[in-house]
Amino acid sequence: MTNSASAMPTWALRAHAVFEWVWWMAYVNVLWWVFVLAGGVVFGIVPSSTAAADLTRRRLRGDVFPVARSFAAAWRRDLRTSNLALGLGFLVTGMLAVGVAGQLAAGALGSVLGISTVVALAAAFVITAVSVPLYVHYELPLGAYLVTASRWAMRNILHVVLLVLGAVAIAGVASILPGVVPFLTVGAWLTLSTALCIAFFTANDRALAERAAAASSSS
Repeated sequence: MTNSASAMPTWALRAHAVFEWVWWMAYVNVLWWVFVLAGGVVFGIVPSSTAAADLTRRRLRGDVFPVARSFAAAWRRDLRTSNLALGLGFLVTGMLAVGVAGQLAAGALGSVLGISTVVALAAAFVITAVSVPLYVHYELPLGAYLVTASRWAMRNILHVVLLVLGAVAIAGVASILPGVVPFLTVGAWLTLSTALCIAFFTANDRALAERAAAASSSS
């Protein structure tokens, strides 16, 4: 009796943390759609994604901030620069997704062209997914984000696999519970991909710093 009573606060805290993150995903999802529409869809998708990643990164650090106002400020700040830096990646990914959908509708997904399009879509999706947290985590020249994301993906295959598995898991839940798609899917993906990529980047930076320190001490 004593053990279960003492364990309850821990489970309650964990449950509270889970519900807080679910609420966060739902809130980010709503804000993403609102600001996508505010940007006329075409020009709103990229800054809405970077704003969601920026706020998720700040939340992971433990920062406290007004979410809607901060999202709007990040969206306005990055409206131009994020589209210039990442817009091509989003455009290519969208065009490939349309191509895959067309191949699927035509029953030609198993053809050489269909398989090639799926592979290209997967590669573009990963690069675009990595480039969004990369944009909010590092300051690089605008033309360097997609190239850096591509190089990072090629050098960190295990991390890419984890990212893809996360996307598959979210897609699986959405297919089982289609009612959650409008309310959680985008927010869940942006939250998960940002959390994973920031963890990957931090671990990579730490490893590089340790290597540099070891090299300097040995010399």
